[in-house]
Amino acid sequence: MKRFFIYLVFLVIVSILTLYLLGTFGARIEWKRVLNFFSENPWGYFGVLSLAFSWFFDASITYVLINKMIKIPFSFSKSFKMSIIGIFFNKLSPASTGGSIFQIAYLRKNGINLGSSVSIVELRYIIKQIAMLLIASIGFTTAFLVTDRSPLTFFLMILGLIFSTSGVSFLILIAASHRIRDFILKLTKWMIDFLRFSKKMKPKIPVLKEKMEKEFDNYANSMKIISQNWPIAFLAFSLAFLSAIGHLFLAFAAIQSFGIFENIPKGIWDVLAVQAVATMIIYLSPTPGSSGTAEGGFYLFFTPLVPMKFLSTVTLEWRILSYFIPLALSGVIFFLSSIHKMLFDHDGK
Repeated sequence: MKRFFIYLVFLVIVSILTLYLLGTFGARIEWKRVLNFFSENPWGYFGVLSLAFSWFFDASITYVLINKMIKIPFSFSKSFKMSIIGIFFNKLSPASTGGSIFQIAYLRKNGINLGSSVSIVELRYIIKQIAMLLIASIGFTTAFLVTDRSPLTFFLMILGLIFSTSGVSFLILIAASHRIRDFILKLTKWMIDFLRFSKKMKPKIPVLKEKMEKEFDNYANSMKIISQNWPIAFLAFSLAFLSAIGHLFLAFAAIQSFGIFENIPKGIWDVLAVQAVATMIIYLSPTPGSSGTAEGGFYLFFTPLVPMKFLSTVTLEWRILSYFIPLALSGVIFFLSSIHKMLFDHDGK
């Protein structure tokens, strides 16, 4: 709870500072148009629908992986709650990485062993990252041309692609190589041995080691099942691709609310390409929910596409749509679900 409060305070400070910088170094933010975007502008409605579209397919990834691969009954409602948990804690954690831990804990509470839980969450992440990387790779040339061949944006585009590809490749290597898994297991046991300095924990060391071996076996078996079900993995990838498209479309909805593109199909592709490449950089941000980095990256990458007089307002509209609304909605859903569970499921009823 203390860390949650610290992240929240940090988020508020960074958000206020970002608004100040947008209004000072960019054009003045038109607050009336921001309000109009969410209350009257049809593109604002399209943006909210696109967000729902993205969330639906994100939850579908979990539903397919658990029911079709692990073959454990898992409702779509639970799959949706797992996605919400990931979204909420990713929005509050540095580099958007905290959600996976809570998703694993959620699966464990719903009767899925630790090894299978880790494999599902890891595979979800790999599939989603590959989907976004594919869009970014396909749109790389378009993004480079749209951003006026800027050396700075080109460097950032390459950097983001290299780091994102390296991260995904490392996770795939862990999943595919039993030698690496054995090394990690040995390292884990070595760390458990440090508990011998605690009189209370020392007698539990053999049990902990045995449990870790069992969970690593569960993980290996889960990954083996996954490797033998490529059609299901491809289906999950297709769902991740659709979810990514829905998320990237949020930028187009914010931009087009000003009627910038006459050729809407071409405008959509230009924005999706630029935003997909920019997202690779945003992933590297060390701040909670990529605060500051996301707004700065959006402002930088879309300067050639959006007239300067609109850019600060568009940036704020996009950030509200892609960050603050998901944070608020996922937070409300998460806490209401937690309260409901405490009130009605305390005794397993």
